[in-house]
Amino acid sequence: MTINCGTDGRLNQPNFEGVYGITANPLRLIYLMGTIWYLSQNCKHNHVQVLEVGSWCGASTLTWGECIEKYFNSNGSITCVDAWVPYIDLGANPTEDIQMMDDALRKNEVFDVFKHNIQFLPNSIEIKIHKGWSQDILPSLKKETYDLVYIDGDHKYDTVVSDIKNAVPLLRNGGVMCGDDLELQLHECESSISNINHNVDRLYNEALDTYYFPGVTQAVGEYFGAISSWAGYWAVEKCDNGWKDISLEHMPANIPSHLNPKSLIGLKVVLMKMGLF
Repeated sequence: MTINCGTDGRLNQPNFEGVYGITANPLRLIYLMGTIWYLSQNCKHNHVQVLEVGSWCGASTLTWGECIEKYFNSNGSITCVDAWVPYIDLGANPTEDIQMMDDALRKNEVFDVFKHNIQFLPNSIEIKIHKGWSQDILPSLKKETYDLVYIDGDHKYDTVVSDIKNAVPLLRNGGVMCGDDLELQLHECESSISNINHNVDRLYNEALDTYYFPGVTQAVGEYFGAISSWAGYWAVEKCDNGWKDISLEHMPANIPSHLNPKSLIGLKVVLMKMGLF
C-alpha cells in the first residue's frame, strides 16, 4: 500500500489521546529528529528512505516526516511495517496499559487512527504501508535501500533478534540502525536475563530502580554490544567493518509539532536540564 499524504481539510489534528499515544515518549522523539539531522550531515544523496518496524498510531512516523521536510527538503519516503493486531501475552503481562493496548487492537482502532494521523505528513513524502508480521515482510524488501531502519515493534527477545537480523541487509553503508525501549543495556544488568520468561514485556530492576524491556536489552546487547543510547533510544551506524557509535552532541533540539501542548512544558524543562534547549 503506497500513499502520498497530506491533510484533505476534513481532519484538523492528529489523534494521540489516551491509548493511541501510549507508546510515544516525547523526549525520545527529540532524538529521532536528531538522527535525521545526523544523516543530513553525512548523507551523500538528498533523498532519504526510512524503514519503521512498529508504527502503532504514527507518532514516530509523523516525527520522521517532519524532520525529512526540515533536513531533506521533503525529499524522502517512509516505509511502515506493523501487523496492527494483538501480539502481547496478557497472561505474562497483566497490566492495565497492556490490556488497553490489546483491547484497542482487537477493536481494530489502532490502524484506523494510524491512517487518520498520517494524513498530516507533508504532501511530498511518500509513505508505504506493509500490514503484517515483520518476520514475513522484511525479507521481501529490497536490500541496501534504506538510510535509516527504526525497530520499535514487539519487545519479545526472539522478535527483536529477528527484526535486527532481517533489517541489517536492508540498510545501506553509512545508514543508521536505531530503536526504542533500551532503558538498560546488557552490561548494566547485574545478573543474566537469559532465563527470564521471554513473553514478559517489561520488568522492574530493583537495584537500578528502573523499568526495562528484557527482550530488547538482551537482543540489542548480544548483537551490538554496548552502543550509543539516549533515554532509551539507541542508534548505531553501519560501516564496512561492522558498526560504530554515532554522536548527537550538537543536534538541534527540535520538538515535533504534533506533540500535545500539555506535554511541552515538562519536556522543555527536561531539555533545559540536559542543556538541549
